[in-house]
Amino acid sequence: MFPGVMDVDAAIRTAMESGGFSVPAPNQKIFKEQCAFCFKNPHGPDGLYINLRNYHAFCKQHAVIYANHTSYNLWVQFESTKVAVDEQRSDGEPTTKMTKLTIDAEPKYEFEDKYSVVIHPEYDNKFSNVQGIPEIVETIKTINESTSAERLALLTSTNNGWDNEIKLITRHANLEQSDEGKVLALSGWNCEVEDCGLSENLWLNLTDGAIRCGRSQFLANGEKTRGNGHMQDYFNATRFPLVVKLGTISSNLESIDVFSYDEDDAVIDPNIVKHLMHFGLDPEKMEKTAKSTLEMELDMNEKWEWARCTEDGAMLEPIFGPGYTGLINTGSSCYMNSVLQALIQVDSFRKRYSDQALQTMLNCPIEMLHNDFNAQFSKVIHAMLSGDYSSEADPTHNHIKPLQFKRVAAGSHPEFSTAKQQDVEEYIRFLFENVSKQNQNEDIDPTDSLRFQTWNRFEDNASGKVRYTEQEEVILRLPLPEGIMKPTEKENHYTVDMTDAVQACFSKQFVEGYKSPITGEPKGANNTLSMKTFPDYLILQASKFAYTMEGVQKKLDVEMEVSETLDLSAFRGHGKREDEELLPKDTAPPADAPPEIPANVRAVAGELMIMGFQENQSIRAAYFSNGNAEVATNWLMEHLEEPDINAPFVMPTGTPSARGEIDPNLVDSIVEMGFSRHQATYALKQVPTVAEAVEWLFANLDSIPEESAAAVGTSSDAPEASVTESASKKSFKDGSEKYQLIGIITHMGSRPDSGHYVAHMLKDGKWVLFNDEKVALSQDPPIKLAYIYLYKRVD
Repeated sequence: MFPGVMDVDAAIRTAMESGGFSVPAPNQKIFKEQCAFCFKNPHGPDGLYINLRNYHAFCKQHAVIYANHTSYNLWVQFESTKVAVDEQRSDGEPTTKMTKLTIDAEPKYEFEDKYSVVIHPEYDNKFSNVQGIPEIVETIKTINESTSAERLALLTSTNNGWDNEIKLITRHANLEQSDEGKVLALSGWNCEVEDCGLSENLWLNLTDGAIRCGRSQFLANGEKTRGNGHMQDYFNATRFPLVVKLGTISSNLESIDVFSYDEDDAVIDPNIVKHLMHFGLDPEKMEKTAKSTLEMELDMNEKWEWARCTEDGAMLEPIFGPGYTGLINTGSSCYMNSVLQALIQVDSFRKRYSDQALQTMLNCPIEMLHNDFNAQFSKVIHAMLSGDYSSEADPTHNHIKPLQFKRVAAGSHPEFSTAKQQDVEEYIRFLFENVSKQNQNEDIDPTDSLRFQTWNRFEDNASGKVRYTEQEEVILRLPLPEGIMKPTEKENHYTVDMTDAVQACFSKQFVEGYKSPITGEPKGANNTLSMKTFPDYLILQASKFAYTMEGVQKKLDVEMEVSETLDLSAFRGHGKREDEELLPKDTAPPADAPPEIPANVRAVAGELMIMGFQENQSIRAAYFSNGNAEVATNWLMEHLEEPDINAPFVMPTGTPSARGEIDPNLVDSIVEMGFSRHQATYALKQVPTVAEAVEWLFANLDSIPEESAAAVGTSSDAPEASVTESASKKSFKDGSEKYQLIGIITHMGSRPDSGHYVAHMLKDGKWVLFNDEKVALSQDPPIKLAYIYLYKRVD
């Protein structure tokens, strides 16, 4: 189409002048590792196309769509091709300036980068000779030399996949520097130790300007960086602590590699510009030419992630195609991966986040796309269901890394934003809450098909009067009381029949110590749970984790005989019957006597008395520690000198107290009655006993604030709806009470926040194992050992 050089230059100029070009700003974020709409990268066919208006990258398919959508028609095609390295070379220098060394199995390879200018829609016409347009030449140079926006986000975020990536601000921010007037050149450095002379892996001491080589660092597969550790020797001799890696200095201050020897860590130097200018080094005039230590560590971790396999799966038959895409573990993210594999079995999630994926991403402003919850969820779910990353013909790319989704979905949550293992049940609740919030103004809230309502029937045993409350839930918790656990020959190992656990879930729960607001008699109460609505998909949780008296969470060694078909019709509730009389609203027990001391408080007080403490001391300590023996002992030792420590103890009436952490056993007692952990914990902060907490919940359920959910990415500027407004928009499916098991999530380990999670899903009549990036037909799915069960309604 463009036969001559002048014609090419003219065509590019025309595209630039029509709004397709913007000169990259000094700190321009340049995306070049992954397509904005999918998971394709520059190493695949056609590479990536970097838009020269906003510097976001797209694969060829999505570049065409995006150009048609925006009229931004000028691109740089970035192709990165793996080529064999000449092993006879010994100088260790890269072959060209546009080459990045990577690590692979023998033989060794390099990635050779190629850049071409492309004008939409003529993607087959690639222009490499653009010397007549200096703006484009400089832009391509900037793209090549920049650290990608994706990598910068990983390096600077506290929400990354590796614990050692979090940097702290150095205590040497006000470092005293020598005044000898040493001025350094902007390049061409060498190690200043005699007979060394290394020109790579060089570090600058920020105290006196000494240049020394770093240590030889192991990368992977036997590869090491060159270095003799002379800067370490220099620190040992001088105790000058702060050093910076030469080659990482540029105007992008976040990518400068600073290390503190006496803090023994990579650090942030808030005065790095001042410290560098002291030696004549102006970051604005320098370019990044070397990888930081952290980048090299990331390369090693990614290589390990990509290639690792487990012995357990060695004999399993891999399976490929749409819906069989593996998810790389980004750092204890198996809990998230297992949940995502379960959610793509749910029709409403497929419809919202796969069928509407392209439109969702096109409707999101490009500058917000990488932090938008719905856009990132769409990107992941569509990729998992596309089959593009699950092909028998290309086994090296049969997985995706949902790192960006993990970061956006977690937001600033103090747990889910870390690289720590998490409880998958808590993550499901957290994720569903965010999905609902991000879709409250959309046509589809995919959690509607999993959300259901329950009835709580509370009966005052003294008066026979009742109270009904409605509860919203997304998970049905199956209790495992001792009465249904059958011991086996193995010590502390039990079996449970799921039908017994279901029956226990909907059986009467006695509320000890409840005093009738009608008669004043302490005859207790009964609470009974029933189903008001039945969702299209039902999640069950086996309550395998219990708290000991010391407040430590422990996993029960239980196998469950699972009903793969479930009929819950016997547990549908119908609300108040005609012959029932309701308890009056806003009633409280008569105040003629103080509340009784709970049994758990008396039990712990008894333990303290055996240790030699007085009765009133012991009761007071047990109460203010919520019946936790270890906490009570510590509390007592801290308060023994108080003058009223042994005064007669009178139980406070239901006012909020300043007690310590809530006893998780008390929370569990309330949760077993059908309330959420958040509701139970909140109620126990208002009143001290289970009986009072249950009564308080029935009277104040609507006033409990929503559980705090960290902010997640959103493209909406609209203010958040109130709790009442948000809840009123939620809908509940209802239909047949019969279900078929279609998936499980299994936990291996002693606590829910440690160990490992895997998912097994029933697809096309076959059980499939999803163990992070490994996907294979299952020979023996561990249904009896599962923690989470996913059922689908059978009409």
